[in-house]
This record gives sequence, C-alpha cells and structure tokens, in this order.
Amino acid sequence: MKFSVVANTRHSGIKKILTKVIGFLDDFELEAETAKIVNLKGVTFDELEGDAVISLGGDGTLLYILSKINKPIFGINSGGVGFLTEMEHTDDIFTAIKNLEKGKFSKQMLQRIDTYINENHVGTALNEVVLHSSRVAKIQGFEISIDGSLADSFRGDGLIISTPTGSTSYAMSLGAPILYPTMESHIIVPIAAYRIGARPLVIPSKYEITAKLTGNPEAVMVIDGQEEILITIDDKIKFKKSSKPVELIRFNDNFFERVRTKLRL
Repeated sequence: MKFSVVANTRHSGIKKILTKVIGFLDDFELEAETAKIVNLKGVTFDELEGDAVISLGGDGTLLYILSKINKPIFGINSGGVGFLTEMEHTDDIFTAIKNLEKGKFSKQMLQRIDTYINENHVGTALNEVVLHSSRVAKIQGFEISIDGSLADSFRGDGLIISTPTGSTSYAMSLGAPILYPTMESHIIVPIAAYRIGARPLVIPSKYEITAKLTGNPEAVMVIDGQEEILITIDDKIKFKKSSKPVELIRFNDNFFERVRTKLRL
C-alpha cells in the first residue's frame, strides 16, 4: 500500500514529525511543499498516486487536502483540536503505520455537500458552507428554500449549511445540535439572526437547499474554511448531498469518547 504524505508546512515542529512518519513507511510519496521540508522530491496534488493520504496537521490541514483530492485519509494531529484526525503525533506512530500497511483499519464514510452558484459547481464541503455578510457589522438578508418550498427568511450576519461532521465545528458554537457523523442529515444554522424565532433546522440530506440574498448586494461564501467566493443578490445558490463521500481511516472510532475528550464536554 502506497501512502501520499501531506503536512502543514507552517507548523513549527513539523519537520521532526514528518521525518519520523516517513522513516516508518515502506512506500510513500510527498506532496511538493511537504517535500521541501526534508529536502526531498515531491509532486503536485494532481500527481499524487498513493492509495491513501496521511495528513500531518490539524483539522484545517485535513480539510485543505480534501479540497484538493478525495482519497481515503488518515489524520495525525499536530495542530489544535484535531477532531477529524485519528491520533496525536505524540502517540505510537510506528504501530499505527504498520497497521495501516497491513490493512488493519476501517473506513468511516462521511457525507459532503456539493455547492452550486447559478448551476455551476463551485466546491464540496465536509464540514460546512458559510454565507456571510461581506462587511463587518453589516446585516444581510437571507431566504432559504427546501426542495422548492420557502422554509425561512431572516436578517443577520450569515448562514451555515452543515453536515453531521460539521455539527461539532462552527455550527455547534451557534447552538446547533451535535449529530452522529453517519446520519443522513444537514443542518441549516442562522448566524446572529435578528429574529427570536430563527433557530437551527435539521433536515434529511436527500432534500435540496437553495438560498438567496435579500438585503445588501454582496456577501461571501466560504467552503470548509478554505475558499472564499464573492456572491451577489442575483445569484441562486444551491446545496445538495454529494455523491462522493469522504473516507476517513479509523482504527477504533468511538464518536462519543471523541466528543467528550476533544470538545471537553
């Protein structure tokens, strides 16, 4: 089994972690920027041929990788919370690598959200898509429809369309419920809505969500905290369940323990 290794090159101690990881691997390749850390030859994301990806960093690194390629991914946390990662860089990496090479792992399938502007696909999110006013402290209007039926309209700072995976991220900080990651659901979450009745709404993921601006002429869309896209009041924005889920490599996933320890509930 061949592994593609991608690291957060801005992490101060990443060279030591990367050197340890590749020292244990029998067959690997390095992403180009990652390779520079250890003075080796690397390839671009488009050229990665590994059967799976090893992500060295936090959740942001893992999400960044998935914005570039969609392959089974194993996360080693060297960042902050690391909710999506499988282990810490201080854990027994040698044993983990050998279990990976022997195929002693399972894959957790996580749904994603495809996002369209005027019927053009602009990105896919594992966590969430955020629509936000383009100016600080400037209120924006939003109108939301579900499968063609008007569901809500409000004025506020923004709107989140979240997957169950994203329910432990931005959505959670706004009072949305935590969903089990394999649930077939999406969450619609208003951000600082100027209406008491505006609350998070959980819907089946089979439903198509559309949104439009009703206030100021412009807003921004951010997909998984990675890509920022300008949207206008004339744009029709559509969200639907992606046909290409993410495969997270797990050894012994206990979601409730992860919530308890990572989120310190």
